[in-house]
Amino acid sequence: MSIVINNLKEAIRGESKAKRLYESFSKKAEEDGFFFISKIFHSISFAEEIHIKNHLRALSVITKREYKLEDIITIDENEIQNAVKTTRENLRQAIEGELYETKKMYKEFIEKAIANENDVAELTFNLAKKAERIHAKIFKKCLKNIDKKNIKTQKIFVCQICGNVEFQRPPSRCPICEHDKKFFKEI
Repeated sequence: MSIVINNLKEAIRGESKAKRLYESFSKKAEEDGFFFISKIFHSISFAEEIHIKNHLRALSVITKREYKLEDIITIDENEIQNAVKTTRENLRQAIEGELYETKKMYKEFIEKAIANENDVAELTFNLAKKAERIHAKIFKKCLKNIDKKNIKTQKIFVCQICGNVEFQRPPSRCPICEHDKKFFKEI
């Protein structure tokens, strides 16, 4: 069980760093004149916050103890600011991070949760993994289209249950967690 608890804490640290990075990447994209990419970074930062809350909730349920984010992580702002590059490079970093989470980190965490028969951890890891896969696709599309002068601005909606990101309008049911469209927030 301690491996599952450690994995939850590691996931919280990773999601917290990603959230803070994406906030900084959003600001840089805006400075670079990529306003829609800035909005995407901002939206996915919001989605990472949902993953953090879900993981914290799971950790509290499993340990029967209330956790606060500051119990687990402190963010090194210098490290964050030193990671901010051009918007193109920031998109590449974001893609790399999201793919690491989906292909390696969450895959291993889910396997350990299953091996330890921990449904709560398995659920939160699975929801995050599926949302991160979508985040990576969104960032890849942004990178592919970054040189186009007219990236189409769209409404962005984030599922407040799992962190899924949708464009134009929310689906009637979230394709990841299957919750109703009323759980989507326009960013």
